[in-house]
Amino acid sequence: MKIVSFHTKPKRSTRRQGGESSGGRPPRKSQRRRKRKNYRPLILLGTVLGIILIAVAAQQLLRAKWQDDANLTYIDGIPVYEDFLEEGTPGRPGEKRRIQYVVIHETDNVKEGANAEGHNRFIHSNGATQELSWHYTVDDHEIWHHIPDDETAFHAGDHMEENGGNKNGIGVEMCVNADGDYEQTMRNTQKLAARLLHEYGLTMEDLKKHQDFSGKHCPSKLLDADRWEEFRQGVEKELLAIEE
Repeated sequence: MKIVSFHTKPKRSTRRQGGESSGGRPPRKSQRRRKRKNYRPLILLGTVLGIILIAVAAQQLLRAKWQDDANLTYIDGIPVYEDFLEEGTPGRPGEKRRIQYVVIHETDNVKEGANAEGHNRFIHSNGATQELSWHYTVDDHEIWHHIPDDETAFHAGDHMEENGGNKNGIGVEMCVNADGDYEQTMRNTQKLAARLLHEYGLTMEDLKKHQDFSGKHCPSKLLDADRWEEFRQGVEKELLAIEE
């Protein structure tokens, strides 16, 4: 078989001088540097946002952590008597929670003898059979502690809503008994509220009224006399004194 030889035309090189292809020049080093520099502001912004998000998450985690009861025994010379409801009763289910608020109430009981000790007897009698409870009762000379601070109670009228008064607030009842000194009771309550805010890392924004959660006109005597802001300023003064 005769083989016919043939010759192909030599292909032109697709490489150009300097190693560049005919498909286009690669970006020069200066162009690459410029592109990298353009990303730097975005990287910096992303880093800053990441730090902010981590800080916010850490703060939320800290606030969400369950706190142990502060175990207060005296507040500026005012005795605090601890007499907890039995755990597992309707008034004290024993549910742990994070503390977000201090919630101020008034007992609305003007009878003589309706002081803090009298309300301690009342809560033990009624909280044993129904969902009725709060954490502290304050009068003009002493404070009674009925439920551990780190447990839920039934005082704000908002069931057990998340971020609510019952679920996340410490309920403080002020006595208004006719044979008591209301002004001194108010001062004692301001001291207790300030101490609780301090102990649990709360701020003045976390001082609330019963009214803030259920709309009930409570603490009624303070509200009727338009003295809530005065009360609040007294708490702030006590808090600043503690934190000095």
